[in-house]
Amino acid sequence: MKHNAHVYCKLSYNNLKANMQHWGDSDWTRPLTRIFYNAMFECGKISTGLISEKALHNKLIKEKTTHDHYLSPQFMGRMILDNQEKYLSDYETYKEIFYLACSTVEVTVEENSDLRQFTSNTDNDYKVFVPTDEKYERAGIKLYKRPEGKKYWKYAQPTQEKLYFPDDLIVYEKQFLAPLPVDKVKKLSKEFKIEIEPCKVS
Repeated sequence: MKHNAHVYCKLSYNNLKANMQHWGDSDWTRPLTRIFYNAMFECGKISTGLISEKALHNKLIKEKTTHDHYLSPQFMGRMILDNQEKYLSDYETYKEIFYLACSTVEVTVEENSDLRQFTSNTDNDYKVFVPTDEKYERAGIKLYKRPEGKKYWKYAQPTQEKLYFPDDLIVYEKQFLAPLPVDKVKKLSKEFKIEIEPCKVS
């Protein structure tokens, strides 16, 4: 992360707090959620140390990889604004969720693009087709990690380490769950070469 990451965190908190009364006005939805999103990207990433099997392969043959913010930062911004009493009344609570949203997993460019298909945000109509804590499994992404003390990726091994998902987020996103559209099911099943079932909404 940048040495002044804390400045972006504090600035975004102050900006959201100063304008939170506008939340609920559709004209303000994107501008407000982008305050969180842009500040988070500007301050840099926090690597989980995890990498997908395909990204590891790319690393070893010196091909491109990218970092996936596995918690969907713009959606995190929405959660914060829908829960102002918790996240915008106490800076320490906000800071914790802000830095968590900076967490990344190294994946291929193609995996990163495909993971985006699991959500949709058109005209402020946000939909979650696959719960956040199920995305990697549903996409068939296997995670690897280097043993402690090992610097080079050639030492990376399959890991059972689990990504952390805040309970608040998992509960909050349930109201946005929607079945995965047929066209996306076909596209992703072909891309991942696995059968992807539409999300069941309870």
